[in-house]
Amino acid sequence: MHSIRTALFVLCAAAAVRAQAPAGGDIKVGGIFDLTGITSDVGKPFAQGVRDGVSWTNENGGINGKMIRLVDVDYGYKIPEAVAAYKRMVGDDKVVMINGWGTGDTEGLKAQVNQDKIPYLSASFSGHLTDPSKTPYNFFVAPSYSDQLRAWLHWVKDDWKDKSRNAKVAFFYGDNAYGKAPIEAGRRYCKEIGIDLVDEEIVPGAFQDATSQLLNMKQKGADYAYINVTTTGVSTILRDAKKLGLATKFGSNPYGFSEALPQVAKEAAEGVTGVVPHVPWGEKVPGMKRLMDFHQKNHPADTHDALYVRGWTYVLVWTEALKRADKAKALTGEGVKAALETLKNFDLGGLTEPVTYTATDHRPSTKTPIYQVKGGKLVKVAEYDMPRKPEWLGL
Repeated sequence: MHSIRTALFVLCAAAAVRAQAPAGGDIKVGGIFDLTGITSDVGKPFAQGVRDGVSWTNENGGINGKMIRLVDVDYGYKIPEAVAAYKRMVGDDKVVMINGWGTGDTEGLKAQVNQDKIPYLSASFSGHLTDPSKTPYNFFVAPSYSDQLRAWLHWVKDDWKDKSRNAKVAFFYGDNAYGKAPIEAGRRYCKEIGIDLVDEEIVPGAFQDATSQLLNMKQKGADYAYINVTTTGVSTILRDAKKLGLATKFGSNPYGFSEALPQVAKEAAEGVTGVVPHVPWGEKVPGMKRLMDFHQKNHPADTHDALYVRGWTYVLVWTEALKRADKAKALTGEGVKAALETLKNFDLGGLTEPVTYTATDHRPSTKTPIYQVKGGKLVKVAEYDMPRKPEWLGL
């Protein structure tokens, strides 16, 4: 009897230790999200997609039996907060990699990321992060902002029917690293394909009126305008343009264009085009089923969009890398980076284009779908696969 009591005591003590300390098999991954800052309109659905993707993975065997522990924070789109969170995650939490968010913080952290050898999969698609000779530990899951803008400009060239002159284009962008990221690439591509860039309008981080910028653009006679801010800002520009009666055809970057845009901008969004690297929620592609099943089981009362789908695709990519690194007994920053660089045409079930990373090129894909708001819905109207030019790497 005494031996049974002793055995039970030992078992209970062991269980208590396990409950207090993280399981040795847990894999810690950092998450730096914007839930309250100026990009939270798109940051919140992305973060929910990441969290749900992690929950689904853990419910379905985790990383070869090991569970993912997502250590995430809301940094409010403030670079100092992102730097502090990064240092905590790497120094105290000992994360093996980080799922990040903004362009300014990602570009600001890149030297530290390289030094610490921490794979950093940011939701920024800045072309500056695609050259492994400069940013070997930075990855993302989409064509670069630069390739997306080139694709939209290609659509403008195809859409423009007046052969007596070149189409005139304007750029609207935020006064931050995200807003400016693709602009130089866009300037050069306009010259390359025969489009006249006639105006650039910079908008503040948070703004409620774009009338003065739009009147400037009207004076320059822009036929088309590309907006590089998030959905709330895109909506403001579109509504003000409608009030002014402008005939300009507007296009948007992927953080300004999703199912949320016609909901917020209403009829002002009608006819607007946008780059959509991750399919809208509910699109009939094979990979959507697991997302919809998870949604139905866990939170059927809410709705989702392409930004939520984007969050899932990130988890699908980095969990595959974790599995490969774990099988190779290399579950370290260097091992995860090496595993990411073995992904070749990695199939995401149509949620986004297949992903390929190599040791010399971190552009995951170069194909950009263009959608248009028709009858309040997003409808795919074109798709452009930009050439993988060496001189575009890092631009």
